[in-house]
Amino acid sequence: MYFEHDPNMPALRREWLGALIVGTLGVLFIVAVAAFGIYMRGQVVPAAPPPQAAAPVPDNPAARRAEDIALCDAALAETQREGILPAYAKRDGDAAVTTSVQGRYICRAATEAARYAIVFDLGCTRLGEPNCIGLYTVEQEGGGTIYQRK
Repeated sequence: MYFEHDPNMPALRREWLGALIVGTLGVLFIVAVAAFGIYMRGQVVPAAPPPQAAAPVPDNPAARRAEDIALCDAALAETQREGILPAYAKRDGDAAVTTSVQGRYICRAATEAARYAIVFDLGCTRLGEPNCIGLYTVEQEGGGTIYQRK
């Protein structure tokens, strides 16, 4: 079998020129990336500044009372939502007593017939978030524990 072979020389030259250009650009890219890596290795990246300590908040009795009222209202609402205390129970006092456990508070509630102590953990910084108030115990004064978290 006989094949005539007549190569197209101008097309072959164009292909080789294109391959030469692409190869040269690839080698230049690799050299540039390597040079940049070597340059950056010698650079010292400054560390982030240490976090600033929070400025001491001046003690404001009116603000503290408002915070305590909001905490106790949220705790009472959670006990009523869970069905532990009746809907007609009211907050009894304006103070949220802190305990020895960080983030745990005690608030008082009352109905006409009984008084309650609500012990809860605060699990967020915004009271409107779900699962913010984690009830620990609800005790009736003189009647024992109504609710105990397991």
